[in-house]
Amino acid sequence: MNDRYAIAIDIGTSGIRAQVLDIASLKVISTAITLRHPLPGANVVDHLHFALKVGIETANNLLIEAINKVIAGLNIDTQNIERVAVCGNPIQLSLFHNIEIRDLAYWGEKMLLKGWMLRFLQEMPL
Repeated sequence: MNDRYAIAIDIGTSGIRAQVLDIASLKVISTAITLRHPLPGANVVDHLHFALKVGIETANNLLIEAINKVIAGLNIDTQNIERVAVCGNPIQLSLFHNIEIRDLAYWGEKMLLKGWMLRFLQEMPL
């Protein structure tokens, strides 16, 4: 019988971690991590700024390349991967999925300019 695997990937602020589980036994087979995040910077705001500066496509490519290396480090037959779960904060996940990030970068500024936040705070019951 072929091995059946599930992979859990955490895209963190300081790096990427993945674990592979055997689906039948629910046991962890192996773990792989990066020693640093593939995007430059010390925090998620730095990662966001980098992506805005060089382009989300470049940031996505760097992130996907690093994730592929982490998966390769799990030392399994990738043909047997049946499930993958990815977690991270909204910025990291947006970069992973290669979707729009400017709403995350400028939300506060835009809302304050529109006066929405001021109205919200005035109407909020104490």
